[in-house]
Amino acid sequence: MKRKYMSSWGLAFAEEHEMKKLGEMAARGWHLEKFAPLGYTLVEGEPMDVRYSLDYRKQPDEEYFELFVASGWEHVTSTGDEIHVFKGRPDAIPLYTDQTTMHDKYAQVERTMGRGALICLLLSLGFVFMLQLDWPQTAEAIILVLQTLVVIGLVFTGLPYLGFLVKRKRLERNE
Repeated sequence: MKRKYMSSWGLAFAEEHEMKKLGEMAARGWHLEKFAPLGYTLVEGEPMDVRYSLDYRKQPDEEYFELFVASGWEHVTSTGDEIHVFKGRPDAIPLYTDQTTMHDKYAQVERTMGRGALICLLLSLGFVFMLQLDWPQTAEAIILVLQTLVVIGLVFTGLPYLGFLVKRKRLERNE
């Protein structure tokens, strides 16, 4: 079975674009198999006319997935037990049909990313302060490595937080 990698622009910024692109790839015979680092793994198969949709739900139960099946959606893959991708026929009922439920979808993940970003920001500021103190060279190197890791964490939580915040604010303006 052939596999192919498809990169991601980030779900917080390009969710609609990426779900559309996955549908286009399925029409060419490349189907979403699972999430991959900074993208997706696709598997070769028969071309199909499907569309993909995304949902965020922490630790979903069976009833959650049954609700989507009843609406014509098939669960494809999940990551982190929080981000779930479904596929359905082009005429499947959308997962979210109104502004309120869309707002709730993004508000939940925005809060999660915001908490992570805040923690990383506070740790980063703490390490910046610590680097101003006089440390032995080895300790300073360790603090610098930890600071770098925290800044990477800040990028991977802070940017999605901002993306979901912007999406939620746009929805509020359109209500």
